[in-house]
Amino acid sequence: LGAEVIITPTAVPADHPDNYIMKGRAIAAAHPNAIFADQHYNPVNPDVHYRTTGPEIWQQTEGRITHFVCAPGTGGTVSGAGRYLKEQRATIRVIAGDPVGSIYSDYAQSHRMTEGRPYKVEGIGGDKIPTSLHWDVIDEWITVSDKDAMLLVRRLAKEEGLFAGGSTGVNLVAALAVARRVNDPQALVVTVLADTGERYLSKVFNDEWLRENQILDADRVSVARLLEARNSGAPPLISVPPTATVRQALNLMSTYNVSQLPVLDGGDGVGAVAEPVLMARALEEPATLDRPVQEVMDAPYPVVDADLPVERLTTLLSRETPAALVRREGKIAGIVTRYDVLHQLAGIR
Repeated sequence: LGAEVIITPTAVPADHPDNYIMKGRAIAAAHPNAIFADQHYNPVNPDVHYRTTGPEIWQQTEGRITHFVCAPGTGGTVSGAGRYLKEQRATIRVIAGDPVGSIYSDYAQSHRMTEGRPYKVEGIGGDKIPTSLHWDVIDEWITVSDKDAMLLVRRLAKEEGLFAGGSTGVNLVAALAVARRVNDPQALVVTVLADTGERYLSKVFNDEWLRENQILDADRVSVARLLEARNSGAPPLISVPPTATVRQALNLMSTYNVSQLPVLDGGDGVGAVAEPVLMARALEEPATLDRPVQEVMDAPYPVVDADLPVERLTTLLSRETPAALVRREGKIAGIVTRYDVLHQLAGIR
């Protein structure tokens, strides 16, 4: 249509010049033929939903709706449609979702103005009280975090093929919360897909943006990834049998430049030997070099699954437990050390 779209930040006070309402008013004032719809204070806003959205929901559900869940921005949809539905059957409950940080849910309980906090979901909630939001229509409020809303709407796209945005995510989280607790096989919970994901490609559907805003967890690195990333040139698993001599164990460590070895018997870890310990014993008693390692070995290393997150592995390793054996498909397939973990955490390759 040739319109200029102006992006405004959400994390500013209601009276800030960059607030979207203030910005809209300023633009309207600067253009003689402009109008400012101001849907937050427009009585036609809820009236339109009373005359259209409410009847549409009632007709499409054949009057079976029992719960209507809708997160208010201006309040027009939940107020207008909610009022119509309650007029059809007074037992219908109207539930409003509200982003964590919005003042609406707090105001509904205390009837006092509070100071809102920044949140990332756009188009719903608010930091002022609009006249188009009819509080008496709403029976209950459910607060929803940015993370829950955005991750759920991403699931909606992936699992159901419905491409919606953050406002829809808040509606869905609240609606699912209601549906889970309603113990009535005849209940029919209805919500609204209020926006399109096409408007959120750089945010809700951008992994990097989600990570920057602590909504999407950083990529989890598994123990298997540690084995794959190792760049030492050594095999993933170097071990000795219990009958190998200390001399053979030390030679193997020297060949592959490692400082510890697991002792395996029939594919199971039965012990471990460390270079400093073996060297100290050999210096004290040279005959130790020709003794089997089973006579001088320490306790076996713990065994972890290959898909274990590295964060969990760090809690197992210590000075006393410098390594862990890695199990893949039921077999010991490798060994990871504190050195491997340190390199991963430090980003060293």
